[in-house]
Amino acid sequence: SSVRINALWFLSLTSSLTAALVGILCKQWLRNYHQDTSKPPKEALAIRQLRYDSLLQCGIMDILSALPVLLGLGLILFFVGLADFLQGLDVKVLIPVAVLIAISFSFLVVTTSVSAFQYLAF
Repeated sequence: SSVRINALWFLSLTSSLTAALVGILCKQWLRNYHQDTSKPPKEALAIRQLRYDSLLQCGIMDILSALPVLLGLGLILFFVGLADFLQGLDVKVLIPVAVLIAISFSFLVVTTSVSAFQYLAF
């Protein structure tokens, strides 16, 4: 049981930290995209288009879209590990935490579903 709990928590931590790292890297790439070139307009336009094409080719927008999924996965893994950990403790502790986990998980599912349906509708 303790190995399973630790595995879930470390997977959660790794997932969350990976999302943070990728988010920071994407922010740096986007900052470079918006960086002023201080060149003549025609040359600046060519550089900007080259940067834009590179962003599309690398799939930065898809990577940014995947970050909330990665964070949600980390949250779910943490909650599952927490529920597993609390099972061995007193029920007086387990029930309030389980209720909060259920509310948080429901909120995550509803907001993710609504945004997915909005995305599919347009």
